Amino acid sequence: MKKTKNLTAVVTLWICRLVALGVFSLVFFLPAILDWYTGFRYLSPGERKTIIIAFYICVLIIGCALWSMDTLLRSILKGLVFVRENLRAIRRICWCCGLVALVSGVACFAYLPLIFLAVIMAFLCLTVSVVCGVMDAAVTIREENDLTI
Repeated sequence: MKKTKNLTAVVTLWICRLVALGVFSLVFFLPAILDWYTGFRYLSPGERKTIIIAFYICVLIIGCALWSMDTLLRSILKGLVFVRENLRAIRRICWCCGLVALVSGVACFAYLPLIFLAVIMAFLCLTVSVVCGVMDAAVTIREENDLTI
């Protein structure tokens, strides 16, 4: 059973790193991708500028979230699951989701389809917040049990 859990954590860690590579490679390819996209749908200069600015702001936030996920998964692989550092990592991920929702929400005033990203990220923020609450309770219980033993 433990090997399956470790395998899942290892696979998730490497997928997280591949996603990070993909997101950060988009930093260089975004203008070309937008040029390609404008062949299908016209983007005004203001919309294009909004998408680029929002993306570059979100890349920094996503970088923090991916780093937090990497830290969390490496900690789990070390056998440290219900510890305060993992709780802090989950909280950072929650804040990152909220910040991406905020940036997308503001940017949707210039490019309306970004409202979908804002709603999805706000929901993800709420979901991660619930996980954070559960993790906080689990860490507290583990700490109390460690004191009684």
